[in-house]
Amino acid sequence: MEQYLYLKRQLNFFSSVMIIFADVIGSGIFMVTGYVFGITENAFLVLVLWGLGGCVAITGSLCYAELLSMWPENGGEYAFLKKIYGPLPSFLTGWISLLVGFTTSIALTSLTLISYFRVIFPCQVLSSPFNQSICAACIIAFFGMIHIIGVKKGISIQNAFTALKLLIVFSLIVFGFYKADWYFAKRLITDYSTTTHKNIFDYGLALIMVMFAYSGWNGLSYIAGEVKNPEKNLPRAMFWGIFWVTMIYILLNSIFLISTPGIKLMNENAVGVIASLNLFGDNFSKIITIGISLILLSSISVQIMVGPRVYYAMSKDKIIFRSLSRVNARFQTPDLAIFIQVIIAIIYVFIGEANINNLLVYMGFSLSIFPLLTVIGLVIMRYKAPELNRPYKVPFFPYIPFFYIALSVFMMVASIVQLPKESFTAIFFVLLGIVFYYWYESTL
Repeated sequence: MEQYLYLKRQLNFFSSVMIIFADVIGSGIFMVTGYVFGITENAFLVLVLWGLGGCVAITGSLCYAELLSMWPENGGEYAFLKKIYGPLPSFLTGWISLLVGFTTSIALTSLTLISYFRVIFPCQVLSSPFNQSICAACIIAFFGMIHIIGVKKGISIQNAFTALKLLIVFSLIVFGFYKADWYFAKRLITDYSTTTHKNIFDYGLALIMVMFAYSGWNGLSYIAGEVKNPEKNLPRAMFWGIFWVTMIYILLNSIFLISTPGIKLMNENAVGVIASLNLFGDNFSKIITIGISLILLSSISVQIMVGPRVYYAMSKDKIIFRSLSRVNARFQTPDLAIFIQVIIAIIYVFIGEANINNLLVYMGFSLSIFPLLTVIGLVIMRYKAPELNRPYKVPFFPYIPFFYIALSVFMMVASIVQLPKESFTAIFFVLLGIVFYYWYESTL
């Protein structure tokens, strides 16, 4: 397992872009649109928010690219924050990744998967919310077991899922536009509002939900130490990877919105199923739905695989609890880290499908904190240490970092205003992490 910490630079530009595709494209695009539509009640604004979310991810990735050109090594935020601010923020980013980042996403994806299963295999058992949670928990436990048993088994399954994911997404786009009735293209600009006034913070709340679908835009930074010619390939891969993800998301949303009257999409978390039924009919739509379900399975698998490796690396660096670096003597995997992540994810599953909206905001708020600190840190380092070698610099500085900072702050404020309970819960867990950090330091 020590090889994980000393990997060679063998990822080229194409491989790096593919990693971004695999990391970002997942459950979000197939579950978030309905909730965003429910808030905005306007199809055009849904598309605008998906485009704006892409801009946030692109500007964030350009900022990360500058930091990676300075420190081209594995670690992502926790490596940046340690160099800029010291060990406490590094600890907290690992703490939040464990308690919220990967675990909440795994739970949300598994619940969405069960929603799709209910369409493919309608049965009385899955009509009960408790039974749905049981099934979602079993899926999480299954993949946890697979990734504990061995690296090769887990990676083989994940590679197959990634290939299928890309094939299914591009097939859905191509066949979706081929089968779409373009008479209904007017649905792309239809306003379905039932209320006369929308608060600007409503749109901030919708945007933070959209950013769930873009989570992973910074994933390449965690394995930057394995990218060839990082000064050249990292900025290009991060920009073009997120750019094409944004295009894919806008195209898929266009298909969803053209295929179905907006009123039938609002607050639904299985928009892919609804769109497929309207576009392809009962029989072929089941094939598409099975394909989307495979994408969701892929997302669960990759997060259960990647998350514990992040905790493992951070634990080896003494940034987070040392017990998370335990390696199973038989299987050579970070079994304790995987087990703890699975248990926390299952707890989120039983919080309930009815609370998905709240979980999205709770997750979005929590995960906005440390990328925001990272980009602020980029600005600080420009003025604090201008002599550092920067093979790549963010274009149009300081406007691009300020754009990212402004939108991130706006989303967090909107979250506090609209859903204070979920936002302050996220803040509470960050503060709890500070307490744990000083306790942990006292035990060393």
